[in-house]
Amino acid sequence: MIKKVVIGSMNERKIKVGTGQTTSFLWEGENVFSTPSMIAEMEETCRLMLKEKFLQDEGWDSVGTLVNVRHLKATPVGAEVLLKAKVVEVNDRKVAFEVDAMDKIEKIGEGIHERTIINVPEFKERFNKKIRKLETL
Repeated sequence: MIKKVVIGSMNERKIKVGTGQTTSFLWEGENVFSTPSMIAEMEETCRLMLKEKFLQDEGWDSVGTLVNVRHLKATPVGAEVLLKAKVVEVNDRKVAFEVDAMDKIEKIGEGIHERTIINVPEFKERFNKKIRKLETL
């Protein structure tokens, strides 16, 4: 079942920063929660909101199309991070979110993320056509 996405809808989730989600170039060993990992967790928070609240049909999901995020503060491995997402704009199948990430001390990231709602079988068909076309080039 697909429901109309409602502006103001919110989602929160907590994660624990794990190894493999950090940079390793600042000093020896795993250390700081990386920007790409923080963004991936923000995106997943938005995707899960859409999937759980609005796109409960198995054939529908969403893909990220825009990220404009600032990473504000460093967070170590093992820290708990609270991720928040709020729907701020809906334009047909495009949904824009305000996203925030906070550890137990301070806000560590904020920004805007956009996702496009897709029909998975149709998306896969178009993607497979592109693969076949690329193979002929």
